[in-house]
Amino acid sequence: MMRLQAGSLTFGLNDRGEWTELADAGTGRSYEAAAVRSPLLSIVAGSRILAPESAAYDSGSGVLSLDFEGGMAQIEVKVAAKEQYATFEVFRIAEPDGDADIRAILWGPYATGVEGSIGESVGVVRDGEFAIGLMALNAKTIGGWPAELDKPACALEAYEGSKFDYADSTAWPIQGGSLLQAFARDRRKGGRRPVWNLKAVDVAPIQGGEAELTGTGIALFGCPAGLVLEVIEAIELGEGLPHPMLEGEWAKTSAAATQSYLITDFSEATIEEAVRYTKQAGLKYVYHPDPFAKWGHFVLKPGQFPDGDDSMRACVETAGREGVNVGVHTLSTFTTLNDPYVTPVPASGLQKAGRAMLLAPAEAEADELAIDDPQPFRESLYRNSAVLGAEIIEYASVTEQAPWKLLGVKRGANGTAAAAHEPGASIGRLWDHPYDVFFPDIELQDSYSERIAGLFRETGLKQISFDGLEGCYATGHDGYGVNRFVKQCYDGWGDEVINDASIVVPNFLWHVFTRFNWGEPWGVSTREGQLEWRLTNQAYFERNFIPPMLGWFLIRSASERFEATTPDEIEWVLSKAAGFGAGFALAADMAVLRRNGNAEALLDKVRQWESARSAGAFTPQQRERLRDPKGDWHLEPADGGNDGNDGNDRNDGNGGVGGWNLFPVSWSRPLVCNTDELQPGQPGGADWAFHNKHGEQPLRFRLRVSPAYGNEEASIKRPTFYTSGTYMTFDTEVRANEYLVCDGDRIGRVYDVNWNLLRTVEATADAPVVRAGGQAISFSCKFEGDPKPVVSVTVSTWGEPECVSSRSESANVQAVER
Repeated sequence: MMRLQAGSLTFGLNDRGEWTELADAGTGRSYEAAAVRSPLLSIVAGSRILAPESAAYDSGSGVLSLDFEGGMAQIEVKVAAKEQYATFEVFRIAEPDGDADIRAILWGPYATGVEGSIGESVGVVRDGEFAIGLMALNAKTIGGWPAELDKPACALEAYEGSKFDYADSTAWPIQGGSLLQAFARDRRKGGRRPVWNLKAVDVAPIQGGEAELTGTGIALFGCPAGLVLEVIEAIELGEGLPHPMLEGEWAKTSAAATQSYLITDFSEATIEEAVRYTKQAGLKYVYHPDPFAKWGHFVLKPGQFPDGDDSMRACVETAGREGVNVGVHTLSTFTTLNDPYVTPVPASGLQKAGRAMLLAPAEAEADELAIDDPQPFRESLYRNSAVLGAEIIEYASVTEQAPWKLLGVKRGANGTAAAAHEPGASIGRLWDHPYDVFFPDIELQDSYSERIAGLFRETGLKQISFDGLEGCYATGHDGYGVNRFVKQCYDGWGDEVINDASIVVPNFLWHVFTRFNWGEPWGVSTREGQLEWRLTNQAYFERNFIPPMLGWFLIRSASERFEATTPDEIEWVLSKAAGFGAGFALAADMAVLRRNGNAEALLDKVRQWESARSAGAFTPQQRERLRDPKGDWHLEPADGGNDGNDGNDRNDGNGGVGGWNLFPVSWSRPLVCNTDELQPGQPGGADWAFHNKHGEQPLRFRLRVSPAYGNEEASIKRPTFYTSGTYMTFDTEVRANEYLVCDGDRIGRVYDVNWNLLRTVEATADAPVVRAGGQAISFSCKFEGDPKPVVSVTVSTWGEPECVSSRSESANVQAVER
């Protein structure tokens, strides 16, 4: 009946509005999915999903008319075939009998025979040759499937490797192919449906053009697999979608999208110091992790920014003079209890998870409240908080049976005023979260967007992460609530801003977000912090055409649980970043940067590795090996510049004329000498079995003295190493919580617990040779103190260097793999 061209995709619709043909126009290869019915558009009428019964297409006007179940409804869709894609937009909905009760429009799901890469966020499926894509054309159109509806029978129950639920996915795998899908709701109609982590919430209706079903639209396209980004850019430009630029290039292809950045708690007084650290690392962005004293109004911390926004503007200007941009972290719509939206008079727009009515008068001191519906107050949230007029109350429990009462009520919570209330007064359960926050409704959250956009526009901030973006789900308006919040920020902040999000965002926001930088370092070692998730993310980024990032990594000072960060830890991070062509965030409080004696060396290593990565210096073969999470590497300038171990680099960070040398490095497990394990009369020492997987080389080691049973006065004297017939003794004392390091010569460096150099000492002989293969390394020393300390030694060996040159690959290929 109807045949259309969407770029290189040929498809047809029959007289029921179903796909009857799906093929690559260039090769003629069919991509139809066997035995799966795919209507162009369905409706949700009441609780039923209805496909069209008939379809008619007027080629002159480009209007497709779809009729549903006995004439109960007719929908007219404007169809436009462009050079690289086709668009479909609902422009008229008729309900002749007025009883259709159309709640939503479903675009698809469209079944395709494309297997391989399933881009669940971008809405693109591709094999090695061809790609088919669906893109939402506006914020009201949500990639995915309504959460309250059952999945289509063809949808798989699980998607290995995905962080997504089916409802969040614009693309999804099926047996022998894939699905593409989107939907829009009539948000003028309220309803009870699953919302975020609650099974059934009464969602309030909203008004305005974005609440209506008319105007919902999608773009469809097909193209050779290598041209996907070219087509998406054409859709953005042709249909007026967000098209953010970064350093003069579309953000999705700009090498600047994967640039790394420093996270530190700068202030107006310390911004110059923060900028110095940023430049020392060769980075161009410094980012504040927690600048706000209040979330909601986003009031800057007065201790760090005494003049509020003016202080932040001064920081931006100071950094800008040094070529550094400034960013800040937010918790999106998370609203702290000290914010004016909460106290002393709560805003009417705070989101409620449900409402009830008072059944009896409540005096200001009453600690029980009679209500007509207990259900909202039994929902499993974090705080038992409710709002009653201008008063917030907290309650301990709800009666198990009628008459329903809130028990153990605390009046006038959060600095609000306790008051008397009459029967019939509305009481709303406030939607809260373990971060000890409330959330706004969808109208109030507009004020949050306006504030964020204004702060960026007026101060010149250039980077943001929308952490806590899931709070927008509390509005009850699923992906539209998220779209609306972020789009208003984007429209309002003006110049280019690097931005990312904490959650998997709806399809429409794929255009807005520069990247996602997922992966947190809290509470675990550098090499363990969400490692599997970080690596899984790289596959997600690749299949969704998102610039790759590795997440946040910490520079630590010493604590009870962790040692201060060492150069090898940072080089491990940097080697993974180089392998994946990914950026990352390096997080360190200003106090840590001052305290950690390795800080300059660590930042110098960042500069070396990031210079090489941005120059496209690593070959594909090198990058493949760098990705191995078990592998360690060391990079240093090939022209004789310092490698950064003492922070006195003589190279400009670009590898000089000779590029860089890349060394594979192996670290032994900790070799422990513990006097509790010695036989009676045995002198302090240990014999360790050691295997060197590389060639013959001088002994390199890092020795750590740890207190036993809290005795920090203990120490060791005259540490001695023996292997290959050579003794090497350091005539010095190494105290508890100190290190002794030798880099293969006869010089030992003694550091404190935070790697501040205390002194150097010369050994009695050059470092002994470590042979290739297996051998014994013997250690001895004199232990002082009772209880005696524990000694642990890690030995490193290096392989032959490989040449790394900026001439081996282009920077753009390194930064963004299509």
